[in-house]
Amino acid sequence: MLIIFLGILPLQIFSQKNVTQLPIAEEIKFVNPTFFYTLPQTAFKVDIVIQKNTSIRGVYADYAEKMLGITNFYKENSASFQLLDLVVTPFTIPDNTLQFVAELSNMQVKNNFLQELYTKIPPTRLHPFSSEQNSEENSPAFTNRFADVITQQTTETYTETKIINGVVTQVPITQTKTITKTTLQQAQSAADFIEKIRDDRYSILSLAQETTLEKEAFEYLINQLNALEKHYIELFTGSVKVENIYETLIVFPNNTSALQPIFSLSKEEGFSTSMSKANVYNYYFKYSHHPTKEQQEDLYKKIDANSGKKITGYRIRKAVPAIVSLVRSDIEVAKLGVYPVFQFGILKTLPPNLDTFEIGEWGYVY
Repeated sequence: MLIIFLGILPLQIFSQKNVTQLPIAEEIKFVNPTFFYTLPQTAFKVDIVIQKNTSIRGVYADYAEKMLGITNFYKENSASFQLLDLVVTPFTIPDNTLQFVAELSNMQVKNNFLQELYTKIPPTRLHPFSSEQNSEENSPAFTNRFADVITQQTTETYTETKIINGVVTQVPITQTKTITKTTLQQAQSAADFIEKIRDDRYSILSLAQETTLEKEAFEYLINQLNALEKHYIELFTGSVKVENIYETLIVFPNNTSALQPIFSLSKEEGFSTSMSKANVYNYYFKYSHHPTKEQQEDLYKKIDANSGKKITGYRIRKAVPAIVSLVRSDIEVAKLGVYPVFQFGILKTLPPNLDTFEIGEWGYVY
């Protein structure tokens, strides 16, 4: 037993720490305890605000010109969309193409490196969130309320001669009829009321009222009449409903092409995560100040070549600052900011036996 122990002891003392990229080849065997780590990659949470303007045809549009002399009115319902705001928030998540298993050195085993490593693991840098599509709208409810009033009541009073207990008596009779108004009659009622509002406003402005009004009361009445007139005129001209639509996307930066497709936004059809055949509606991210495509291709060839083979030393990657711009079609719309992007960094293999290296600050440890 002593001979066996003495034979194993030198192996343990001089055992070296090894790092292997996943997947692990079958011939690779580990002697000491291991742990897994994954290098981070950068992702962008993109919050988009789109304004939707819906033009609503007036319920009495057919009579706008004839009754009020208005020629500028909506002849049909339509909608248009425009980009109102776009905010980029970077965060990191594990890069499943760069996963490694690290075998502890004897020194690390002796110093409880693994326990200390798990204790020092920083909180996850992944910021969870939920996609949402909400709307804030300014709806012309007045138009709907007024258009619902399509009936009117008429009252008729007359007398009938009746014999009651042998006595001839004149009895008053009252009848109420409900009449459904035609669209023309409804429009005429609205036009008449607009004229009445204008007459009332003229009386106030010309000081024709019997009582002198205070300045505040005077302004209040005028504003109320203006707002009321506007509502009734919209029954003829139509109105616009404004909505803010919120969209959230996750974008993983890459440099496989000069422009990274993000979404499309057509003025007529609105937002889509699919790119339009008409490039004028397409939005892209453009990245500047990062390694060239050729450098990245060479880098990933080396990664593939090392996959499944034993290497020595931790494999790490530093983030590279990148200027992110928003491009529509082939025109730069805005610079969104400078963000650190891990995907644009070059992988580096550290020397072996860095027993105290803080690998938890460079990747996700499991």
